[in-house]
Amino acid sequence: MDSVNRRISNIEQHLSVNSCSDAVQTSGTLEPVRPFNPDKLFEYLFPHHLEMRRQLIAEFEAPENELMQRAPFGLSYTQERDLTMEQTKRLIEIAKRYVKVIDFVRDPTKIAAWTQSYRMRNIATTTLFGVHFSLFGATILQLGTDEQREKYLKHVEDFSMPGCFALTELGHGSNVQQIETLAVYDHSTEEFIINSPTITSQKYFIGGAAKNARWTVAFAQLKVGEKYEGVHAFLMRIRNEDGSVCNGVKIADCGVKMALNGVDNGRLMFTNYRVPRDQLLSRFGGVNKAGIYSSPINPAIKRFAHNIGALVIGRYIISIGCISFSAVGLQTAINYAFTRRQFGEDNNERQLITYAVHQRRLLPHLAFNYGIHFANDYLLRLLAEKENRKDKEIHVYASALKAYSSWHNRNCLQDCREACGGQGFLADNLIGPFKSETDIYTTFEGDNVLMYQQVAKYILTEARRKPPPEYNPPSDAFRAKTDSKHLRSFDFLLQAMTARLNQYVVLVANKLMEAVGSGKPVMDAWNDCGSYILNLGIVFTDKFILERFIEGVSKCPDDNQRKAMSLLLSLMGLFIINRDTWFIKYQFISVDQSDAIENEISDLCKEIAPISIALAEGFGFSTKTMGPIGRDWIAENRY
Repeated sequence: MDSVNRRISNIEQHLSVNSCSDAVQTSGTLEPVRPFNPDKLFEYLFPHHLEMRRQLIAEFEAPENELMQRAPFGLSYTQERDLTMEQTKRLIEIAKRYVKVIDFVRDPTKIAAWTQSYRMRNIATTTLFGVHFSLFGATILQLGTDEQREKYLKHVEDFSMPGCFALTELGHGSNVQQIETLAVYDHSTEEFIINSPTITSQKYFIGGAAKNARWTVAFAQLKVGEKYEGVHAFLMRIRNEDGSVCNGVKIADCGVKMALNGVDNGRLMFTNYRVPRDQLLSRFGGVNKAGIYSSPINPAIKRFAHNIGALVIGRYIISIGCISFSAVGLQTAINYAFTRRQFGEDNNERQLITYAVHQRRLLPHLAFNYGIHFANDYLLRLLAEKENRKDKEIHVYASALKAYSSWHNRNCLQDCREACGGQGFLADNLIGPFKSETDIYTTFEGDNVLMYQQVAKYILTEARRKPPPEYNPPSDAFRAKTDSKHLRSFDFLLQAMTARLNQYVVLVANKLMEAVGSGKPVMDAWNDCGSYILNLGIVFTDKFILERFIEGVSKCPDDNQRKAMSLLLSLMGLFIINRDTWFIKYQFISVDQSDAIENEISDLCKEIAPISIALAEGFGFSTKTMGPIGRDWIAENRY
């Protein structure tokens, strides 16, 4: 007992002089180091349309473009919406010089360059633009015939047809195949009669619908004669040119949200609303003048997959957006950590960045930001392929990355917020608003849990065709290696992810077969195995991202850039291993290796810390687009 009291007394003495046991250096100042030019790293990370990117970023940051830099902080509900619409109209004008809706299929790399060049503080503006251009416009592009594209897309691009996207309903969000809105074909007038037969069939949470949109692409169950042909998309006017609501349409406001209130989310209901026959978007199925429905894709369930699958690029756009918002949060928090001091000895306060706990709060997120970026870039290359397009893989990777990146962004910005203390809570420093306004990404374009279930279904289907090898724990000699070179090696990390995925596929497949074999319906068996299925999707995505990270780092031609990113890669891989008990439970690593990995993570953070600003700057955001704590926060607070 005396020894315990002595130890407590010693700790109290240390605390009384403001020492902190997790500080990683004992004196001096940790200066940021730039072993490479961050601008050159940016060119490697974002190789597509570089000149366009530079022009766009310069335009967004130009002093004369003050409107686009305005934030909605402190505005009323109405003022925030008005600012967002004013900025959206300006963004439409800028977009005319750089991108067209056809680029979604002609050159997706241009759409990526456009999206990654946003430098605005009002996320509602880019969201509302995305609803009009990337949802409304791209749906006409993807599901419309060549004639429909020719007729309508020019009006999307010049904003003479302000549009919204009406898919989800009050009663059906993720399960859109079962939406209730009904479109019955009337051959006598060559029109579709659209009805919302129940309260739950109302189109709900439709961005732009409450106030601004004049048109919508609305999805409904199509009935021709006595036959239901599945979910189809209809181009529908919902407001007249004077802003009045069209007959047969009822519009209501969804009201105040937890964030993103610049976007006017609304509700739509239809009562005997008539749509001309040629406004059914009929690339994958339509009704001819004789009143006969035909489609090159049958049955209806397969046609539905085609209709929805054509919109998958929206998930990619969410993923690259998450990386951008996380990049701003990380660069802000890391800059602040180098300049903000707290505690120390002899009145010599330490920088936040020198504390081990602070490093572990921020730097793993930086590593994951890089990993997800390289995975996004791989998906972009698949999207840009014109021949031998891998639609199934695109759907799986887009679903996986949308889920992974949006949860990463949520967690990253939360840690950035906390790491900056009260300053992180100030709206002007952007981290808090970015966190709140992007929270919707975890359910936007599909709930993340559902996204991972789609990924898992694909994995299990592929496993039936090509079963994974049986998992056997590594040898004792392999599990005895605790040196840095081995644990940080790409081979070790990839072996770990591969072994876990292979074993997990077999585990989940066996659990499902056991459940079905015991007499349970397939749906019940799937439901009972839900947590395993979710984890399978995450495990697959971990491996996919690591593979793409390895590929991206290995191809980097600059030695210093490659070495710096290699540290991040090792940190990400070891962080995944350290947080999942699978690796110990199934004896892929030993207890000694587990302890060594814990220490290795701390060592990697310590090595990365001096170059962390340079790595954060690689995403191309200047301090002009950040809040005060991302710049000279002392000067910014003079009054």
